[in-house]
Amino acid sequence: MYSPFYILYLAMIMSSLTYTIGALFYGSPIPIYSFKRLGRKMITDAIYVAVWINIFDFVINLINQIQSILGANWNAFYLDMGFLQLQLIYNINGLKLLYAVISAVISYLRVPSFLANFIVPILDYISFLTDILLILTFYTQLGIFIQNYYIILIAIGLLLMSFPFRMGRGIGSLLISSAIVFYIGYPLLPILISSSGGSQYQNILLQNLSLAVAEISGDIPLLIYAYIIVPIVYIGILAGFSIVLENFLGGNIGKLPFPLEIG
Repeated sequence: MYSPFYILYLAMIMSSLTYTIGALFYGSPIPIYSFKRLGRKMITDAIYVAVWINIFDFVINLINQIQSILGANWNAFYLDMGFLQLQLIYNINGLKLLYAVISAVISYLRVPSFLANFIVPILDYISFLTDILLILTFYTQLGIFIQNYYIILIAIGLLLMSFPFRMGRGIGSLLISSAIVFYIGYPLLPILISSSGGSQYQNILLQNLSLAVAEISGDIPLLIYAYIIVPIVYIGILAGFSIVLENFLGGNIGKLPFPLEIG
C-alpha cells in the first residue's frame, strides 16, 4: 500500500493538470459560454483540492479531536468487542457441555426419551451463538480496516476529486466523508450493543432443563435485536451522515472556504 503522502503528491500533480486544462478552456477564443464555464469550474475544483491537500494534517488532527470529544476510543472498541466475544465463547462452551451431559445421560443411563427433546433447541442455540460470534468478528475486522486505512481513504478521495472534468468528484468525496464519519463514530458500536442487552446472558442450569430451554428461547430475540438490528441501524445512520458530508464536500454545496473571482 502506498503512503498517503505519496497519494497526496499525485493528487497535487493531478490538480495542477486540472487547473491547467481549466485555464486553457477559460482563456480559449471559442465564444461558447458553457466551454468557458467548464474551464472556470475546473480551476475552482483544482484550487479546492489544493486547499484540502495543504490542510490535510489539520483535518486529521481535527478528526481525532472530534472523536475524543464524543468519547469514542479505538482501544475501548477492541476491549469491548473482545469482552462480548468472550461472553459468547463462554456461553457456547457451556451449552456444548450441557449437550454432552444430556447426550451421555440419554445414551448410557437409559433415562426417559423425552430428554431428547432438549437436544435440538440446544444445538440450534449453539449454531445461533456461533453465527453471532462470526458477526462480531466481522464488526471487529471492519473496525480494524477503518482505523488502519482511513487516512489512505481520505488521500485516495482527494486524488479522485482532483481528476479533470470532475470524473472522480462524487466517489472521491464519498470516500472522504465515509472515512471521516466512520472513523469518528464506529468505535461507539460495542457500547450500543451492550446497552441494548447484548452483554446480558442467563445461566443455563442443568438441574432444571425446562427452564434452560425457556431461557434459550427468550434470549434469541434479544440477541437478534442487540447484535444485528442495532448495528445495522447504527451503521445506516453513519452512512446517512456520510452522504450529508459527501454533499457538502463534493456535491452541490461543496465550495471553497473563500470567494474566488476569475476574469
